[in-house]
Amino acid sequence: MTQPSNTQQYHPDLIVEQAENGWRIVRLNRPKSLHALDLSIVKALKDVFEDFHQDDTVKAIWLDSTTPKAFCAGGDVRKLRQLVLENDADTATEFFKQEYALDLLLHNYAKPIVVWGEGYVMGGGLGLFMAAPFRLVTPYSRLAMPEINIGLYPDVGGTRFLADRGAVGLFTGLTGSIMTSAGAYAIGWATHICDAQRDVVLKKVIDIDWEHYPAGDFRAIDDTLNSLHRPVGAGPLQNSLDVLHSVCRGVHFEYDYEAIIGLSDARSDWLRQASENLQKGSPVTAALTWLLWQWGRNVHSWNEVFDLEVQISNWKIRHPDFIEGVRARLVDKDLSPEWQKYDELSLKGILGACPPITTIESWNAILKQYHVI
Repeated sequence: MTQPSNTQQYHPDLIVEQAENGWRIVRLNRPKSLHALDLSIVKALKDVFEDFHQDDTVKAIWLDSTTPKAFCAGGDVRKLRQLVLENDADTATEFFKQEYALDLLLHNYAKPIVVWGEGYVMGGGLGLFMAAPFRLVTPYSRLAMPEINIGLYPDVGGTRFLADRGAVGLFTGLTGSIMTSAGAYAIGWATHICDAQRDVVLKKVIDIDWEHYPAGDFRAIDDTLNSLHRPVGAGPLQNSLDVLHSVCRGVHFEYDYEAIIGLSDARSDWLRQASENLQKGSPVTAALTWLLWQWGRNVHSWNEVFDLEVQISNWKIRHPDFIEGVRARLVDKDLSPEWQKYDELSLKGILGACPPITTIESWNAILKQYHVI
């Protein structure tokens, strides 16, 4: 089905193969870290997709990983934390710049990209996933933006793709709740659910007869994937939609925050876990996520979204909650972070005197609207 690529070796943790019928296969290959992204692999991916964009022999690209346990569990935040501790936050910021440039490239890509999102699809992995037009999940997929747990914030375009999903997006960003394939499909994170083996699905798309599709390559792939789509029963997200809309009204931060924490005695395990995640998560992340959701509800281009996120990330990785959150969850693994204390449960009380003021006036206007500055 595939043959050795005649392209360059882009990165030791990246497998690039030339397949038949104009297809290229790109595989993340860092299984020990669940295919976490660092600066070198992000740059290599950007090179791959830029080369393929200019190569007339490339019709479509399949993106996956070498293991079913995860497509990509996110950015290598342990490495980013270490850079900040070594007073090299500029290199950490460069990672975000390159990561967002890759995401932006994929959002604007002219050729079809199919992503096989099996296993964990989280953080930076979800950013890659959401940038593609064809987003496949399996019954074993688990998707989330869990930055509340590590004191970062839902970036990689989450500023827009969470806001686009209204109250559900706000709840997801504030709680880091994990989506099953059913939930991901229901809110449009996934475009298709496949219960067939990866190689079966891959062979189907590689064997597409392009000539039979005068409407174009995207239609050809969509029709093929539609024939493979297998709906599944409702998951915890769909069963909790009424609750989500009642606790995430998006009017007052304090109301939403306390209402979600108030779900600690809910019948649903999923809702109780969401409550616990927020209660134990970084208050600064929660406040920032809520404000970014407000900003994202207005129409913004992907260019502007990533421009804002670069500036927010530059501020956030220097914040003590990021250092402490990664330590507690991924370094010492004691799961007992000491978050920065705050004066009162309000946006200004939590964010304090140093909110992330940027060069984007519409963001600063949000800070003023909610009395943060």
